Amino acid sequence: MGGSHYLRKVREEIKRALGEILEFEARDPRLEWVTVMDVRLSRDLRHATVYVSTLSDDTTAAEEETLAVLREHRGFLRTELAKRLRLRRVPELRFELDLATAKARRIEQILREEQGKGKLPP
Repeated sequence: MGGSHYLRKVREEIKRALGEILEFEARDPRLEWVTVMDVRLSRDLRHATVYVSTLSDDTTAAEEETLAVLREHRGFLRTELAKRLRLRRVPELRFELDLATAKARRIEQILREEQGKGKLPP
């Protein structure tokens, strides 16, 4: 049990630190609207999957570009994480889209369309 508490704490620290780095340190304007939604860690802390969301309306093209930019800046992000976290080894970062956010946006879009057709009350 103690291990899962530690993993949860490290996950939250990585999530917080990456959010700060993206907000205040990243100089690439393509990363302006990126939000870290969740972080999943391997048990040995060697790998972290970082789930991100963007505020773009163009879900596919913009999100794919965002993932490419994050992958391009992976070394910088990992170096900055190392400066902020007290870990023996900073995990390798893998970026994925947060599908829950994309699904919620799609549901909202469908509801707006149905409201516009008069099928749903405002």
